[in-house]
Amino acid sequence: MHISDGVLSPYIVGIGWVITLPVLGVSVRRLRADQVGAYGVVAAAFFAGSTIHVPVGPFSMHLVLNGMAGLLLGWGALTIVTVGLLLQALLISFGGLMVLGINISIMALPGAIMGALGRHWIKQVSPQKRPWIGSLVGGGTILISALLLYITLSTTNTALMPLAKLVFLGHIPIAIVEGIVSFWLVHFLQKVKPSLLGV
Repeated sequence: MHISDGVLSPYIVGIGWVITLPVLGVSVRRLRADQVGAYGVVAAAFFAGSTIHVPVGPFSMHLVLNGMAGLLLGWGALTIVTVGLLLQALLISFGGLMVLGINISIMALPGAIMGALGRHWIKQVSPQKRPWIGSLVGGGTILISALLLYITLSTTNTALMPLAKLVFLGHIPIAIVEGIVSFWLVHFLQKVKPSLLGV
């Protein structure tokens, strides 16, 4: 799902930074010292999940866990996933530095938004329904990110549309897997550490 440098037009790259910088500033201000342990665990899971990937052209398909990061950390997930994306670009060449703003907008921002909504919904429902909200957040976030990736590539160059469609379709099974993983994580966490889910 990472886009590499040199694929997008400068205009699209600029839009990514215009979207990313203000929301990242909000996320950084909302970080809490008492959640440092949770930040570390989520960052490690995000980084490790993305090391198992299938390369497709200038990007790759892999487990992202951005929805689950958002569900656990709310808006703080934006900062944590951003750090993960930066480290991936620097250490293992996933994505690029110039397009980091777009990659954050595609992966970190949907995770933070869906996670914040999911945390709100989880408080409103019975414990039996909470894992289903986790599943919706986990799988739904991947589909939103894949759609944003498709739009980004298609807007840059119509020649990229066939590849963009392939990548979108390739993320449907990943969305299903992430939905299942998120279901069981929420099911487990609400029994052992419900405070992580905001309940």
